[in-house]
Amino acid sequence: MDLIAFSKALEIGLNLPQIPLEVQEVRLQEAHGRILAQDFYAKDPLPRATNSAMDGFGFRLEDLGQTLPIAKTLYAGAPLDTLPPSACVKIMTGALVPRGVEVVVPLEKMQDFDNTHATAPLGFIKGANIRYEGENFKAGDLLLKQGTRLKIGDIALLASQGCATLGVFRKLKVGVFSSGDEVVGLGSVAKKHQVYDTNGVVLVAMLQNLGFEATHLGHLPDDLQEQSARLKEALICDVLISSAGVSVGDKDHFKEALAHLGAKIHYHGVNVKPGKPILCASVGEKLIFGMPGNPLSCILTFLALVRPVLLKQAGDMAQTPLIKARMANSLNLKGQRTHLILGWLENGIFTPYKDNTYGAGAIDALSRSNAMAYFNGTLEVLVSLLP
Repeated sequence: MDLIAFSKALEIGLNLPQIPLEVQEVRLQEAHGRILAQDFYAKDPLPRATNSAMDGFGFRLEDLGQTLPIAKTLYAGAPLDTLPPSACVKIMTGALVPRGVEVVVPLEKMQDFDNTHATAPLGFIKGANIRYEGENFKAGDLLLKQGTRLKIGDIALLASQGCATLGVFRKLKVGVFSSGDEVVGLGSVAKKHQVYDTNGVVLVAMLQNLGFEATHLGHLPDDLQEQSARLKEALICDVLISSAGVSVGDKDHFKEALAHLGAKIHYHGVNVKPGKPILCASVGEKLIFGMPGNPLSCILTFLALVRPVLLKQAGDMAQTPLIKARMANSLNLKGQRTHLILGWLENGIFTPYKDNTYGAGAIDALSRSNAMAYFNGTLEVLVSLLP
């Protein structure tokens, strides 16, 4: 197995041909977490019209310090008005500011007022407590770019523009296989020589959390012909992910099964620990990843090498951010490989779980960590938070 550098594997994955993305029209209330399929431009300015930011009184600047009659009281929802000469208006928050009003004096700042007259103090500048039309953005401004994964704030912004439906990218369909004769499903009773299907369950959970239409397709037996047949049937999915069977053991048939399908192998073997035997392939427009069988290896290499690729394929323009941090202590690790290390990130300091002495089967390390560091021998590291 010829190993390539971690950075090269990531580069290859991020430059794979794009899976064709269809556009779906969805209701705005169903768009949270979906990926915007086109740029969105403002239909209306914000604010849509000049309005009062406070409950108070509207004056011309030159009339401050004088006692003036109150022409009327204005509420939010009332049509635009004009301020009469030598008068003021009582105005509520959100009400349209009449033509002629240059300043709104809050009720609590007024010098004096009753039901008919009001006196405002000096000292206010033009535009005080007035929200002007378009001061946040103007009609035609770019609000959201194609590829934005829509957050609650984005939904609120779109709703403020009267957007009832919008185009989002169809969710990619990802099929997940487990493999290995020793693997048994959850809910059964594992014997001493068996293990529960951790990888399949966790992969589906992570994929669904990332916004993919992920399905567990069951178990791939340690048989070349059956694996080939099952994989061929599963190519109705956009992406296939299988764990175990990618190393060089007697029963590791995954790569050979892919050859039966005419798959192109983009890489097999990465200089990373854990996760060295990870495989990336494609059949036409379909992507296939073969993950290591060890749960820690499978999960960490998925997060580091598969997740970024799938997010890009889904049309997401933003990758999961990497955080700059400093190792709490130095680690003496052999080789020039990239190490994926579990631990705790707090206040910019990354502390490896149990000083990185946990074994390959220590699934508790995953549960008791909040982050994964990409360690290349220096105290300065990049860290990603665990989902």
